[in-house]
Amino acid sequence: MAEEGRKKKKKSKKSRRSQSRSADALDEEQPLPIHNGEAEFSHGADYNADNDPVIFDNNNNDDEPLVASADVEENVITLVQDDGLEDAIPAPIEEPDANVEPEQPGFTEDGLAVAMAVDTAAEDEYIYSAIEYDPDSKPPLHKNRRFRVYTCMAFMVVITVVVVVVVYTTRSAKGVETTELEKLVNGAPSFSPTAPPTTNREASGIREQVEAGILQRGVNFTGMPDSDPRKRALEWILHYDQQQLDSDDVRLYQRYVLALFAIALDSLAWLTCGEHRKFGNETEFFVTEDCGMTNAATGVYESHKVWLSSTDECEWYGVICSKDDVVRGVELMGNSLIGEIPPEISQLRFLQYLALNGNCLYGTIPPEFGNMPNLLSLELHGNGLSGKLPTELYDASKLQLLNVAMQYSYNSVCIMSNNTYVNTVYERGGVTSRDLNFGLIGQVLDSNVTKWTSMKGLHLFDNSFSGKVSDEVGSLKYLVYLRAHNNRLSSILPNKLTNLKKTREVYLYRNEMYYGIPSRIGDMEDLEDLRLHENEMDGEIPDSLYSLRKLKNLWLQDTVHCEDVQGKGYECSADSDFGFSGTISTKIGNLKKLKALYINNNPIGGVIPTEIGLCEDLTELHIHKTNIGGSSPEELCLLRDKNLNNERNVGVLYADCRPNNKTQDPFFACDCCTDCCDHTTKVCIADD
Repeated sequence: MAEEGRKKKKKSKKSRRSQSRSADALDEEQPLPIHNGEAEFSHGADYNADNDPVIFDNNNNDDEPLVASADVEENVITLVQDDGLEDAIPAPIEEPDANVEPEQPGFTEDGLAVAMAVDTAAEDEYIYSAIEYDPDSKPPLHKNRRFRVYTCMAFMVVITVVVVVVVYTTRSAKGVETTELEKLVNGAPSFSPTAPPTTNREASGIREQVEAGILQRGVNFTGMPDSDPRKRALEWILHYDQQQLDSDDVRLYQRYVLALFAIALDSLAWLTCGEHRKFGNETEFFVTEDCGMTNAATGVYESHKVWLSSTDECEWYGVICSKDDVVRGVELMGNSLIGEIPPEISQLRFLQYLALNGNCLYGTIPPEFGNMPNLLSLELHGNGLSGKLPTELYDASKLQLLNVAMQYSYNSVCIMSNNTYVNTVYERGGVTSRDLNFGLIGQVLDSNVTKWTSMKGLHLFDNSFSGKVSDEVGSLKYLVYLRAHNNRLSSILPNKLTNLKKTREVYLYRNEMYYGIPSRIGDMEDLEDLRLHENEMDGEIPDSLYSLRKLKNLWLQDTVHCEDVQGKGYECSADSDFGFSGTISTKIGNLKKLKALYINNNPIGGVIPTEIGLCEDLTELHIHKTNIGGSSPEELCLLRDKNLNNERNVGVLYADCRPNNKTQDPFFACDCCTDCCDHTTKVCIADD
């Protein structure tokens, strides 16, 4: 069995031998010298006493050494000693012919064993091993330096090709144009297309840009209904806008916001420049581009572009842009805008002017307006807004004009594009509620106003604001207009209000103001118009008021008196026995620009001083239902001949000049009054 194993292992090594010889050829050749470097021992050779190499026969149990002889028979390996080497070196082992049966080990004539070639793989014990040098051998590929370099270069080429393909695919989205617009199948026209064009703009990054940079309140397009104006605006940007902006276009944000604005506020129902369908063919959307209107102020016809047309958004009607095509203002007054203001409008980061007054807007004011760093003017008056004024709005520190007036009982009727009527008298325009709209509520003139360091105009009237007028209002040093009348403000007129040196108008009438006029009211040197009527105020007119040389209008009439009626609450009504008292000072002559003086329905008394004749611009004087007696001075009648008797010849000079209690002498004798009242019955000629 051992012999058969040797045969198999010898055959497996045949391919690694450099030559193959027959047994006959080996008998005829002489021993070959082995030069240094052709073969090596694994261990050094042993020598006998005669310096002959000793061969140990593994089959010899007596461990007697064998000496290699030069006179060996065939198939014997001859070992020779090279005098120049320290150790003996074996001669190369020749591969026998595979067809020749190896002979059994033999002995010499002297009885010595003949050394034979041994296959190291056939022995269990370690013996001398010959290591051959193969000049054709190569290292593994992964260790080849050139292979590694070429592999890295190939990998970089592949990556470059992939990047180029991706960039080209993204850029090619811009070249995709919509050639077929929305087709309406049934019913009224709709923004939603029945078959939107298929383009690769869905993967162009526009959706992600809009979602991350514009959408507010944590919403995203995932799961958003197709009818949502935000989703419809995205569809327009992606598929129907002929501009086909890229995701990195600087105009993408403002164009999307304006598109959302138009869709959310039903541009098809606008009076001017909102109809983007081709007239006479409602199946073609976004076709009409040109529109125009006659300027009411100048009478000149002005040409504009339609909203949601393929033109630049800076050309759309009411859009105001700077020279670098950045939207700076939107002015759409009285244009039948219907719906809730989208909070995404706040993402017009450079917007300075927003005027949407006189429309049919409902819902609340977006708190996101407080995040508009460049907003200077916000005009929303004359709509149907409700809810509280968001406290975030105080963070708009650059705001100079805030006009949110006329939300309460403001009657504006608009018709939506689907023929639904909207009336701002009701909450949410009456679309989902028939409750009356009471306008904006909550406190407004509190300590937060100090953040409005640039405020010039506060127009808050005709709402349901409540609370006090804080002292901090006096810190608005640039304030020119304070109009907060017809609310539910319950407060005194703070003394610090007199710090407003630039204020021209103070309208606080029809509130629940009480007590008197601040004694230093005269410090408001630019004051032109003071209207405090129909409050619960009282006291005398301070002398400092007569130093307001720019004052044109002083309205203190119809002071009310409120009583707590059991079971009914407070009931208030004008009562001439309550209100401002005292007399008209002779200093009234200092008010040379005074045009209107209303002090009727107050307990003020005394007589009309002759100095009133110095008020040469006076055109309206109401002193009826007061305790002012005596007679009209000649200087007053001269004014009547000059100014008080206007073209309409109606009561511009009212006094209690009618027979008192119908039978007695008039309480105030007047030869030049245009209308007279009965001091006792409170009935005037105009009332008969």
